[in-house]
Amino acid sequence: MARRRRSKLSISLFPFLSILACVIGTLTLLITALALGQMDTDEVASELRLDYLKRQIEKTRARIEQLKEDLGEVESGADDLQKQLADAIVELERLKRLKEALLENVDKEVKPEIDVPTVDPEMHEKRKAQMEEELQSQEELKQKLLAELKQRKRPPEEAEVIIQPGGSGIDLEPTFVECAASGIVVYEGEKPRRVLRADLSSDKDFLALLDRVAADPKATVIFLVRDDALSTYYAALSLARSRYARNGKLPVIGHGKIDLSMFEK
Repeated sequence: MARRRRSKLSISLFPFLSILACVIGTLTLLITALALGQMDTDEVASELRLDYLKRQIEKTRARIEQLKEDLGEVESGADDLQKQLADAIVELERLKRLKEALLENVDKEVKPEIDVPTVDPEMHEKRKAQMEEELQSQEELKQKLLAELKQRKRPPEEAEVIIQPGGSGIDLEPTFVECAASGIVVYEGEKPRRVLRADLSSDKDFLALLDRVAADPKATVIFLVRDDALSTYYAALSLARSRYARNGKLPVIGHGKIDLSMFEK
């Protein structure tokens, strides 16, 4: 009687390894999403703005110190010129008095008690005029440096924010909308147009812009978001989505004037 063969049982680890790989991939995706979400925060934007302001303050302080040194040199040169001019005026007056005395006694044989140097009055007048002109020039330079030094003591002004083209949408025709704390500024036409945040949903021109963007496959709205205008951005974004208008955003650090000249080219 033939013996019945025993069936060998085999265990496959493939389902277990597949599940483990899926779990690892899911955890990696979650960690990456959390890390990217923490990078785009108000704290990071504030730190960048603080570093920028610190660099501007250091440059301004260095410029003030340089202006102080230049002002000291100008003041020193002006004092020397004033002294030379005063000496020249005194010498000229003395020579004039001596000349008048000689003319009064021209018919008499008068021997002066002192040696009178030969002086050309015209050359002396020219030299005097040159010194006065140079002194006036130094005084104007001094006043200019004083005014610039006074201007430099003011807090540094915000620099212009230059918006540069970037990203993959090179064929798109953007319309820029600045999001500020009080509302938005639409950069369309000859002059920018402001809309208060409370009037966004009722502003006919802004709604017409969103409808045109939704109808044109090459058009898009780019929101330029200031660091204190998140609530305004969310309101405008919600309205753009409700109108099916393509949109994007660019963070704007600082409160300087926005420069869109790169897109005008």
